[in-house]
Amino acid sequence: MKHLRGLTILLTALVTLGALALGWHARQATLVTTRVPQTRTATLFLPGNSGGWLSMRDMVLSLNRPQLGHFSLTARVTDNGRVSWQQHRRVTANPLVPVLFQDNTHAAKEAHQLVAVLNQLHARYGITHVNFVGHSSGGTIAYDYLNQNQHAPVTVSRLVCIGADFPGCAPLRTHYPQLHILNLAGNIGLTGNDSEVPVDTTTPLRHLVAGHVGSYRFEELRGPVWDMQHSLLHENPAIDRKIIEFLYQPS
Repeated sequence: MKHLRGLTILLTALVTLGALALGWHARQATLVTTRVPQTRTATLFLPGNSGGWLSMRDMVLSLNRPQLGHFSLTARVTDNGRVSWQQHRRVTANPLVPVLFQDNTHAAKEAHQLVAVLNQLHARYGITHVNFVGHSSGGTIAYDYLNQNQHAPVTVSRLVCIGADFPGCAPLRTHYPQLHILNLAGNIGLTGNDSEVPVDTTTPLRHLVAGHVGSYRFEELRGPVWDMQHSLLHENPAIDRKIIEFLYQPS
């Protein structure tokens, strides 16, 4: 009887692992069939509060495919704003660039330090157009950059906010007619939040940018906790596909 119980446990574990593997492959398949135009617009990934490479790793690596984007550079910013670069491959089409801040708990400071990152991206690599993908307060960093006085000589084309809220932010002061925004909020079932950020705290962005950008779109993503939990929103290939198709819209 004891041997039968052990065999049952083993078979159950194998079936569970098999189901998880099939689910993973099915989720990845959504990106295998996706194609987007190849451009010189770089996409910068901005982690949220206390976030680092692990925060955006799966999304960057998931999108690092010949027909999508190319993980070309990593920018690291020290506490005093000094920028260092790690080049992973030639900077060619659809460069993907994580930006990692040593002081990663002050969005306004990070937004100011982002100027140096963009200045160097322009001077060193000839990048003239960028997109921002901000998770949680990474969205606030991007917004604060747009709303501050100092900017780099690059055009911000698209902004994706993922589970980001905007406490105390002033309305956008500058017109960005070329800027298109996608604001994504996670909702676990019918809870109204992603375990950390309530959906209704993400929606004020619409009013902050009204009349100042080319377009704004909000999407509430509803699903189970393993898809919609705050820190798992950037681990979901279906969301990755939604983002890459927004950033580099198929012609």
